[in-house]
Amino acid sequence: MQEEKQNNPQSDTQDDRDINEIFKKKEEEPKEEPKQEPTTPEEGNIEEPAEMKDPKGNFLTLILDIALNLLIVFGLVFVIQTFIASPFKVYGPSMCDTLNYIDDECLYGYGEYIIVNKLVYHDFFGKSLKEPSRGDIIVFHPPHSKEQFYIKRIIGVPGDTIKLIDGNVYLFNREYETGYELSEPYLNSDNSGNTLPSTNRVTTFEVPEGKYFVMGDNRQHSTDSRSCFRDVYEGGCRGEGEYFLPKENIEGKASVVLWPLNKIRIIESAEYF
Repeated sequence: MQEEKQNNPQSDTQDDRDINEIFKKKEEEPKEEPKQEPTTPEEGNIEEPAEMKDPKGNFLTLILDIALNLLIVFGLVFVIQTFIASPFKVYGPSMCDTLNYIDDECLYGYGEYIIVNKLVYHDFFGKSLKEPSRGDIIVFHPPHSKEQFYIKRIIGVPGDTIKLIDGNVYLFNREYETGYELSEPYLNSDNSGNTLPSTNRVTTFEVPEGKYFVMGDNRQHSTDSRSCFRDVYEGGCRGEGEYFLPKENIEGKASVVLWPLNKIRIIESAEYF
């Protein structure tokens, strides 16, 4: 046996090395950490969710958020209705058959619902997108009242002279010094050729700068420039200047009919030339 060991010195060395490597690997293996039991926080340190901390604060935030949104909405509505467009409900028969003529009947109360374009005439630093023109249908305050609204058609602009002759309307200005009879196809059979002066019998109207001469399309049932925007019960005209509508009284141009649904349409301006 001794001879055998002496004859195989490598065998002893190999065994020792294998044993050492086994112990070395065991030492190198990571030791498993003991599991820690979850700790329960002390009762006094338990935190509530953020939303449960201050219900009064959350409610106040909600109210402020709603108020801000409402303020923005009302602000936008105010800006739009003041400077861009606003709704208007036509009242009375003065613009029949162009407006308020529904189911073959001229309405004497509230009727068609329209949109008034306020932006088109609005004065921006002394200039506007468009000046009020002959044939435009406009909504305005009459000179004697800031509370009332009228709707009529522009017939004469600054520099024009309007004459009512034999039931027809004639325009005189630098272009038409001898007069030009306005063609008014929007007048129905009762009003065509039947534009008469008011009770004051005035038939000639010289339109001054910054003012307009307006009439309703239902000439026999319209309180307009001819009567200084007053009916006979209000005393009619009280001065020559009251025949005309100041530009600053114009709210805007009637642009679209929205109601009733079967009458939806764009409101066109008349063209006389």
